[in-house]
Amino acid sequence: MIGSLNGFRLVSSDIMVDTVEDWSRVRSPGRARRRRWKHRQNIVLCGVPKTEVLIIDATPFQPAMIVGHPTVIAALVEKTKLAGETS
Repeated sequence: MIGSLNGFRLVSSDIMVDTVEDWSRVRSPGRARRRRWKHRQNIVLCGVPKTEVLIIDATPFQPAMIVGHPTVIAALVEKTKLAGETS
């Protein structure tokens, strides 16, 4: 937990990533696309932070939470500090 924002607990989670393919090391993408199921190509799977956050409503046992990747949560906190709305 990082802190709170307008009554929401801010929780950072490293598992909030999207897996994307990096084709920048491939010389010929069309040829690699045709051959990739039989031959290994220079395609790398990378984890990119999700830009969305997960908002969990409050229950009688826990307060409302905003869950997101640490970089997204940090950007949210920075944006609200600039607006003067942090608690």
